[in-house]
Amino acid sequence: MEHFCDLTTYHGVIFDMDGTLVNSDLALAKAIAPWCKMHDLDLDMVLREGRGIRFEDFISRFVPHLDIHKEVKNLEGSEAVFAKHVCEVAGANTFISHLNQLQLPWVLATSADRENAVHRMQNSELPVPATMVTAEDVQRGKPDPEPFVIAASKLGAPSSACLVFEDSDAGVKGALAAGCDVVVVGEFCQLAHPNIVARVSDYSAWNEILSAQVNTCKN
Repeated sequence: MEHFCDLTTYHGVIFDMDGTLVNSDLALAKAIAPWCKMHDLDLDMVLREGRGIRFEDFISRFVPHLDIHKEVKNLEGSEAVFAKHVCEVAGANTFISHLNQLQLPWVLATSADRENAVHRMQNSELPVPATMVTAEDVQRGKPDPEPFVIAASKLGAPSSACLVFEDSDAGVKGALAAGCDVVVVGEFCQLAHPNIVARVSDYSAWNEILSAQVNTCKN
C-alpha cells in the first residue's frame, strides 16, 4: 500500500534517476544483452544484481579480469544507442513541478554517466537539473553513501535534512548510510528501515495531494 510523507519538513530532495524518475529497464536490457552474451553472463542475474550501481562496479564484481575502463566506455556507448526506449515514471514531471512551486530544491544522484543521464532525462521529457551527481563524480558508487553526501552538500544541507527517492536496494542502502530519509519508488526494493518514510508505485497519487498543498500556498 502506498503511503506518503510531509515534503516540507526537508531542506531538499535527492532523486535517483533509473527506476525512480525514468523507466529505463528496456533500454538497459537491450544495451547489456550483447555484452552479457559475449562474456557468458546471465542477463537477468546481471540486471538484478547490478540494479542501481555503476557499470564499473558491476564489471568489477562479475568479470574483474576485463579492462574496466574499456568495458565501461563500451556499455555507456551502447546505452546511448537505446536512449529512445526510456520514458517518464508516471507523474514524475508533475511531481518535480510541484517541488519547484513549493520552492523545495532538488538534485539528481545517479549511477549513470553524465551524458546518458542528460539524454535519458531529455528523452523522458523531464527537466535536466542544474545540479547532478553522476558516475564520474564519485570515487565509490552506491551502495556507498558518497553520492548522497555529495548531493546533500550541493543542496547546502546535512544528509539528515534531505529526502531521497530511490528504487534499488543499493541506492536505498547508500541513502540510509548517508543518514537520509528515503522514499522507495516501485516494487523492487523490499528493505525495511525506520528511515524509509514512504513507499509509492509512481507519483500519480502523491500529485493529487501536492496539488491541494500548492493551491493552499498560493492562496
